Amino acid sequence: MDAPDRVEQVVREALKIAVPDIGAVDGGTHLASELGLDSAQVMDMIMEIEDRLDISIPVALIAEARTLDQLCESVRRVVAAK
Repeated sequence: MDAPDRVEQVVREALKIAVPDIGAVDGGTHLASELGLDSAQVMDMIMEIEDRLDISIPVALIAEARTLDQLCESVRRVVAAK
């Protein structure tokens, strides 16, 4: 599996851990407004992503990511810079 696919897989798995009862989501799904993620759920998700990919995601990148696709792209940039 190439890195971009791995990143999306990890992000989706982390989202399911943070919100176990989540339904189907697509890349354009808004994390806060559509899924109702609160700050604790977002931090749980980010910590899971960081642990699985052995990275540290800057808070500014987290704040910029509104959709699942945007979060995946932010994580890809961090992975590429590693």
